[in-house]
Amino acid sequence: MRIDSSNMNPQDYWNCGCQIVAMNFQTPGPMMDLTIGWFLQNGGCGYILRPSIMRDQVSYFSANTKGVVPGVSPQVLHIKIISGQNFPKPKGACAKGDVIDPYVCIEIHGIPADCAEQRTKTMQQNGDNPIFDESFEFQVNLPELAMVRFMVLDDDYIGDEFIGQYTTPIECLQPGYRHVPLRSFVGDTMEHAKLFVHIAITNRAGGGKAQKRGLSARIGKKARDYTMLRNTGLKVLDDIFKLAVHPLREATDVRENMQNALVSLKELCGLPTSSSLKQCMLSLASRLVNSGSTPSVNLIMKDSYPYLESLGTIPDVQKKLLSSYETTL
Repeated sequence: MRIDSSNMNPQDYWNCGCQIVAMNFQTPGPMMDLTIGWFLQNGGCGYILRPSIMRDQVSYFSANTKGVVPGVSPQVLHIKIISGQNFPKPKGACAKGDVIDPYVCIEIHGIPADCAEQRTKTMQQNGDNPIFDESFEFQVNLPELAMVRFMVLDDDYIGDEFIGQYTTPIECLQPGYRHVPLRSFVGDTMEHAKLFVHIAITNRAGGGKAQKRGLSARIGKKARDYTMLRNTGLKVLDDIFKLAVHPLREATDVRENMQNALVSLKELCGLPTSSSLKQCMLSLASRLVNSGSTPSVNLIMKDSYPYLESLGTIPDVQKKLLSSYETTL
């Protein structure tokens, strides 16, 4: 529907698993900042593989997720904006003289549940080296798709003027005290202009940084999000849909249990979460063979499913594998 050279939001398409999103590079702005920032994680060369949860053979991920993503451990991003260094005067801000009133806006871009924005106080008449000393927290439900955008603005009663910004994937953030190099409106690095910040990433329980793409972290004990039905006020309709509440809860339990069982099986097989069920079975088969290439299990069909039955005494490691495989079935 667009007839000009404006840009759409590429994040909406990345959330849906699109690997190619066409942008109007001649039009700078927030959308191009996201695009340039997204490809910082591979040095601007090639493509970024979509998140592992989208590559699972059986995936229940939805781009419209508004809460915790099944099978993914949420993280908490802690950002402390300490100070700014060598902020330039915004172009065209002649009316204010040489002194600027800067503030920092922190934006989180990702799935709908992760999108958030917070800002510091305005440093009145604080020039180009303000001290903010403010801390912020953001819950990130799908870190692999989330980005953080630091934007510095000059507070003005006529209209806030752009000073600089920096956008980067959350998975590229390094913990500790960091200098964030600011970029201009067209994406060029501004010499000496920086934000001084402190970064920390913890899991939702408050522990240390969660494993980036860990498997065990996905099976945390958390309250399950069940589908809730609202009353329409029409008794006939409400009575009919009440019958769906129990099956929906059962379906949620089946989905979560299956996803957790698959994660556990992949972990015991020594495979990443992006691996397929076929790869799991190949790895499983190689681990259930004794010396002399004799199998330690027998394949039997039970209730139309292929179960594995141990032949004699087997090591504890193999017992765990068989148990995990049975749980998956």
